[in-house]
Formats: sequence, C-alpha cells, structure tokens
Amino acid sequence: MTQHQGLTGTDFQAAYLAVRRLADLARQRPAEVAPDSVAALADLLAQAPHASQTQARFLYRDAAAVLLDLCRGVPDPALARLAFSGVEHALARPGKPRMAAADAVGELPLSVRGPQVAEAGRPGPDAPRPPDIAWTELLCLAAASSRGAADAPPARAGRTLMAPLPGGKLVMAVKFLRRGEASAGLALEAAWMEHLAAEARDMPVPFHVPRPLRVAGQAVFRVAEAPLAATGLDPATLAGGLAMAYVARADYFRYPNEHGPDGGLGGRELLAVLGQNALLFGRLSARGIVHTAPIPLFHNRVQRERRPDEGLYDWRRMGRLDQWLASTRFPNFGPSGLRDFEHFVSHAGPTGPLFKCMGDHLLGLLLVTGSYFRFKEPGRVGLGPDGRPADARELFDPALLAEALTTIYDAYYEGFTGRPPAGPLPFDREALAARLIEEMGVDRHMVEMLRVADQEAMSDAAFVEFLTRRGVPDHEAAAMKRGAQDVAIPTGPHLGEFNGRISAPELIEFTACAAAACVAGRYFAESC
Repeated sequence: MTQHQGLTGTDFQAAYLAVRRLADLARQRPAEVAPDSVAALADLLAQAPHASQTQARFLYRDAAAVLLDLCRGVPDPALARLAFSGVEHALARPGKPRMAAADAVGELPLSVRGPQVAEAGRPGPDAPRPPDIAWTELLCLAAASSRGAADAPPARAGRTLMAPLPGGKLVMAVKFLRRGEASAGLALEAAWMEHLAAEARDMPVPFHVPRPLRVAGQAVFRVAEAPLAATGLDPATLAGGLAMAYVARADYFRYPNEHGPDGGLGGRELLAVLGQNALLFGRLSARGIVHTAPIPLFHNRVQRERRPDEGLYDWRRMGRLDQWLASTRFPNFGPSGLRDFEHFVSHAGPTGPLFKCMGDHLLGLLLVTGSYFRFKEPGRVGLGPDGRPADARELFDPALLAEALTTIYDAYYEGFTGRPPAGPLPFDREALAARLIEEMGVDRHMVEMLRVADQEAMSDAAFVEFLTRRGVPDHEAAAMKRGAQDVAIPTGPHLGEFNGRISAPELIEFTACAAAACVAGRYFAESC
C-alpha cells in the first residue's frame, strides 16, 4: 500500500479520501494493510499538515480511528504496536491531532457496567406516605447511643441544615426537598450511600460514606419544627418539609481549597487529597459508578433557560468556561473523599458518555487545584478601579502545581486501569503549569452578556433581581429598561470571552489526553 506514503504531502481532500479508503480496508481486510500505510497515518497525525483547515479535526480523528481499528484487527502484533504508537504520539503532542486522537480513543468499547442502584432507591407508585418526625426526635435518632443532643445550633449550607452531634466528631445533615422537585432524587441519594458504604471498604484510600437515616424504614420523611427561619432557609422554597438525613464525620464538609484563620491544607496535604480523590473517581468509574458533578461546570449560565444543553459545559468543544473560580468554591470532594451522592449514576453502554465524565473529573480536580492558590486571597479578584484585571500569579507555586498535575493523572489512571501508568507523561507538566498560572492567575475575562432574548423571557422584577444579584447597584438596575439592549455584567473571572473559546486550551488538551490514556490503558488491559 505504498500509495499512501504521501499523505502528508497531499491536499486536504486527497488525504481525506485516502484515509477513508484505509478505513474500509482496515475494517474489511485488515491483514492486507501494509506497514507503510500505518506509518503514513502516524505521520499524518505527527506532522498535522492540514491543521489550518476547518475540518482538520475530523480528518485526524478518522486517521486515529483507523490506527485503533488496526490495533484490534491486524494479525501481526508488531504492526498492531506500530499502529497504537501512532495514536500515543498524537496524544502526547499539543494541537488538533491530540484532541482528534482523544476523541477516537474515547469511543473504544469497554466492558463497564454499573450496579442497579436506581431501582433500589426509587419509591414506587404504591409507596406509603412519607412518615413525620420532629426535629428533636430526628436529632436523637442521629445521636443514637450518645446522650442527648448537641448544644450547638444548626448551620445552613444551601438547602441543608447541619447540626453537630454529641462528642463533636459527627454531624447530622438534613437535606430538604425543593418545591417542584421529585422526592425520588432524595431516596436515590440515600440508596447510593448505602451501596457505596460497601464499596468504600474495598478502596485503597480513605472514603468516608455518610450513614443515611431512615424513619419507619423510609429514607424520605417529613421533618416538623425544623429551625428553618433561624438558619435563613425560606420555607416557601421547600416542599412542605420533605427531606432525607444522614450522619457524617465533622470533616465531611471540609474543602481542599479553603483557607481560614488556622490556614488551609499544606502543599503535601493538598497533593494527598488530590491523589486520594482522583483514585476514587477513577476506581468507581471503572466499576460503572460515575459521579457526574465534581464541580458545577457551565459554558454559559445566563442562557440556561433557553439553551438545549442548559448551558452545561462540554470540554470536548473547547468553549469558554463560565465563572471558573466561583464553580470551584464548594467541590464535591475533600479530605473525607467524594461527596454529594445525588450526583452518582450507574453507567452501562457506549464508552463516549463515560469518557466525557472522566474528563469532567480530571478537569474539576485541576480547576480546584488552581483555586487552592487563588483562595489564599479570595478578595483579590475581578477588575480594579482603573479597570485593570486582578493579578494573583504570585500566589501560585509552579512546582506544586506541576506536581499536582502528575498526581492527578497518575492516581486517576491507576484507579481506572488498576495499575500505575507506564512510560513518559502524555503532557509537559512544567509548561502546562506555567500556562495555567498565566490564565488562572489574571482575571482578564470578566464580562458576561445578558442578551435581549434572555431579558424578554424575564419579568421586570426578575430582570432587576438578576442584575442586583450579580453586583449591579440597585439604582442602576432599576433605571435599566428590560429588552432595550444587551447588558454587559462583570461576573467573572471566566476562562475566555463570552460565547468564545476557552482562554487556556492547554487545560482541555490535558483533560483529553489524560482521559484517553486511561481509556486506552483499560481497553488494552482487557483485550490482552
């Protein structure tokens, strides 16, 4: 097949047609594919001669897919190794071929099937009416063998009330159902806790799973006389006191990026927490137990109501990342392990959706790492009086950030594949750390646009409330005419301009190549 040696010297259309012919051959008669054709495909990815073409990523994705088909189909092991080497080299080099190769690897078929937890936690149509329990009774149930209830008043975190239990080592958390929500979600969260309690005992790193409370055998119940007003929780936003509750360690609500009067995690402690949680995310994903929200990720929060994707972020598109620093404030992982069990789902089916979630895990871990440095001085953010962006680059430790990249990758890979990664890293950690400091450390992108179309979907009162909640002074918000023009609001920092591309494409390339390396490692371990 020497006619394919010239793929890097042909025009885009000719290269595309040649790759398609090789794709057909690889699927139908793989034994007829010659080494020079494999080398030509690898060279196409390595040299990326058509990178300026709009459709180049599709060409490179097809080339990588052919190489992967050959890895799986050719009878010659040496040729199979040569084919996979071409994909590996593409994953290790920045640019369009890396993202294209990651896309192709992300579709490799894996034998991943999660447990059927949903059915166990979902109340059926004949489920009995949720039982009632008073707040003080619930406290006593949570305290179990402890004497009485704790004296400290409960605190609020969103829609959850947290009450310390006697001894100071445990807390009771009561999560209330919001108006308009289905109670099945709370029941499912309790079911995941009960299921993962067994999984946690089999983990090589700490993983604290809270113990859900049941009243009359039910995980969802109605709590009477809860101190809602005293904690600032508006009863009008809740579904009549319906809730689920659990008992957790007091440090369950500690965050890896928080810094208080007593300081935060030290550098080595941070690395330990990142490695612990990367391994947990990877190990559970390998078992088909997938956490879908390490942190909230959005491309565009302001257009959530009128976008079919609800503004959620898909890192594979490399779009601008909305309010990255705000998104990292309360991550769903910490020193105790993973948390917020409502976001667990069971995976079974094509690898693509799993690959995307794996990238979400890696991206969330890395963004929280960046926020660890920024939250040392949380007030240094946004634009100054002169309009200049806040510059917090000196808060970062380049060596610690570079080591965090390796820690996250190594631990996730081991969690997902069952063994440590071999060979060189598929990224330059020092160069990547330097680029992330440049983009995460300076608040260049602060503006989001409230389009006229979004304003027209609001009432006048909702329009004013939207603006004031985002920092617009009351008198300015009241003076604006809804629907008159687009409104620019400084809600950042964001990573990229509104409706544009991400300002740190290296962050997405790391996410893609790391997730792809994990999928490939798992696939070939299963196949060999």
